[in-house]
Amino acid sequence: MLFIHKLSSTPIDPWIALRHGGVNNLGGGVRGKYLILWNVDIVQRGGAWHYIFEFDVRDSLQKGALAQLASKNASCPDDMDWQHWLGPDWRVISAAERGEILSMPGGEAHKNAVITDMRPVTGSRPIPVREPGERFQVELPPDFLLGLPD
Repeated sequence: MLFIHKLSSTPIDPWIALRHGGVNNLGGGVRGKYLILWNVDIVQRGGAWHYIFEFDVRDSLQKGALAQLASKNASCPDDMDWQHWLGPDWRVISAAERGEILSMPGGEAHKNAVITDMRPVTGSRPIPVREPGERFQVELPPDFLLGLPD
């Protein structure tokens, strides 16, 4: 895995690139022919957004046999220009540095602004208003969103 940190003063929408691939055009010692954006961690601290992009570095965009069973596509989409999409302000970080960013001191943390392990959910929708007879009765924080399949 390759971790790339990007600092931004405004929010970025990483959904369009998640699970998409493209030729590795980042340079700077980043090895591998292709990069697939596998996960994004987002933390807001001190008025800035910290994005940690987790890339799978591969020599092919072909999915493994097990992944092909669960999907109708045999390969990840080859539609990303990573250098253009990331822009100029990014840097490669280690797994240890990623951990430091994600586990910042409690006084600096904005608990409601940490997003991790983003995954697309086909046909998801917010939880509808819960009635007393419904099975799902756990109290949820006001900013909680759960994806449910249609």
